[in-house]
Amino acid sequence: MRDYELMYIVRPELDEEGLQAAGDSVEQLITGAGGTVVRTTNWGRRRLAYEVDHLRDGHYMLLHIRLDGARVRDVERALAIHETVFRHLLVVREGAEDDAEPETVDGAGTGAEAAPARQAVVAAEADDDDDEDDDEADDEPAALAAATEEEN
Repeated sequence: MRDYELMYIVRPELDEEGLQAAGDSVEQLITGAGGTVVRTTNWGRRRLAYEVDHLRDGHYMLLHIRLDGARVRDVERALAIHETVFRHLLVVREGAEDDAEPETVDGAGTGAEAAPARQAVVAAEADDDDDEDDDEADDEPAALAAATEEEN
């Protein structure tokens, strides 16, 4: 069993009841595949970065799940044809803290957003390191050209 994060976006026209039914359906899909849902976070209705299937908004849900790696493909296949979920992303959760109890969190601005934010900062720092390496690589040809001119 590995820890995964599942982010999925549900159709915006669903009311509160429909959203709850969609969430229950996804959780049943995961438990049916032999996994467990550790935490569910409702990020609420948000504007999409770009239009998807003629939709501009969607309800964002983030799940922390434990699942056997062999069953990931089955879960993704089921989510791809789910009638209310129109986008999803399932990633391995690395360096995860052990969460002893399942919990549900609703709304934005909670501490549950800290892990994805921390991952984004780490990725940004890695990009900054690459930029420094690129700057050094750019300086090498200039230094080489200057040394060649001095020799001539």
